[in-house]
Amino acid sequence: MKTLILLALVAFVAAESQYYVLEKLDMDELVKNLEELKIFTNCLLEKIPCNKVHESYRAKTLEAVQEACKQCDRHTKHMFWQYLQALKADLPKEYIEFRNKYDPENKYFDIHEAEMNKYAIE
Repeated sequence: MKTLILLALVAFVAAESQYYVLEKLDMDELVKNLEELKIFTNCLLEKIPCNKVHESYRAKTLEAVQEACKQCDRHTKHMFWQYLQALKADLPKEYIEFRNKYDPENKYFDIHEAEMNKYAIE
């Protein structure tokens, strides 16, 4: 019985660790504030230094784009969707830069964006 409980615990920990560990970020507020959106975007584009919170996202962005955010939980996918929508609407030039930086060969981004669109409403 102890072995079964231990195996279940190990399986639970392994399943939980498949997701990215990111600093807490209020994306609802960020996308409403153009200046904060620019700061976050410039961090992701490596135009300015990142704070600790933004850096946790920048460190995972390339992998997230290339893998259609497979290690993102539902909430993170929704946040990524919110970010992309705000970026397209409010900073279209930076949206193109973002796409080019994280997918210069245009192999992954459309797949990534289609996956994020599934999490438009949460």
